[in-house]
Amino acid sequence: MEIAKPRRLSHKLAWLIFILLLAFAIIFVNRSAAALPSIVAVHFDAAGRPNGFMSHGDYWLFALILTLGLPLGVVGVLTLAYSRATDLKLPNREYWLAPQRVEHTRAFLVAHGVWLGAMLVAFMCYVHWLVLDANARQPPQLSNEWFAVGIAVFLIGVAAWVATMMVAFRRGGSE
Repeated sequence: MEIAKPRRLSHKLAWLIFILLLAFAIIFVNRSAAALPSIVAVHFDAAGRPNGFMSHGDYWLFALILTLGLPLGVVGVLTLAYSRATDLKLPNREYWLAPQRVEHTRAFLVAHGVWLGAMLVAFMCYVHWLVLDANARQPPQLSNEWFAVGIAVFLIGVAAWVATMMVAFRRGGSE
């Protein structure tokens, strides 16, 4: 059995969603940051009380770097690494790196990296939303429940991302 032949549509869909999420993140951070106070609570203790602060401008830049820079960096590194890789550590590597399959394997890995980038954009926007919510309260207070929910959802997404890759590459080597 082989990884379903990648349809250009599925790879284009990954890139489209990633780019749309980046555009959303730019708009979301720029518009929502205006509602923050001049000194923003950005770090919170285990009880949700603020114990770290930034100026409004510094937080705005920091939020953009996290919501855009981190995912772009991850996708850039993975795309660069996977699009030219010749010695990947994969299950059934002889099968997946055979000359007739290597381009398909690389394309799958690049698209998979783009999906990880999309999850990172969504998660970082969620973290920004939590900071907005915390700073809207007087005194500022982070909702630990919503923080835990976000972490759990992100980790479940990452686990599904890893499982999808493992299942995809487990197939094929038994032929």
